[in-house]
Amino acid sequence: GLVYRNYGHQRIEGFSDADWAESPVDRRSTSGYCAFVGGNLVSCKGKKQPVVARLSAESEYRAMTHITCEVMWVKQLLSLETIEPEIFLVSADLNCDNQTTIHISDNPVFHECTEPIKVDCYLVRDEVRKKVMSLSHVPSNSQIADIFIKAL
Repeated sequence: GLVYRNYGHQRIEGFSDADWAESPVDRRSTSGYCAFVGGNLVSCKGKKQPVVARLSAESEYRAMTHITCEVMWVKQLLSLETIEPEIFLVSADLNCDNQTTIHISDNPVFHECTEPIKVDCYLVRDEVRKKVMSLSHVPSNSQIADIFIKAL
């Protein structure tokens, strides 16, 4: 089985990050994210994005969409187990180091630059509107998901 430490809370937290056009071969970005439940890492991933992003906010928003889906999956998984119900009443914290990405999800107006990520915008905005999750800015030097997008 899995053993987790008790950090005194049961919050679900997600961190997402992306490097914009860092691949020298095809200029595709890399997304990275990780999810924590009660301070314990339960999911993490780093993967090259399937399309080239024209803007850094576009690549960051795609990463945010990945962690949004992951947090939704974690909440669904925990609902199947006998977990204390308080964990579902509190919205999950999504942390991103790109403020433009957070502003895009707060602004209901679509612009020309959001066209390539419009479906992603709807997904994230819907979850924030339903208070399933809340978005927060985290400074780049405190971004945990940064390790999943950098070459070792």
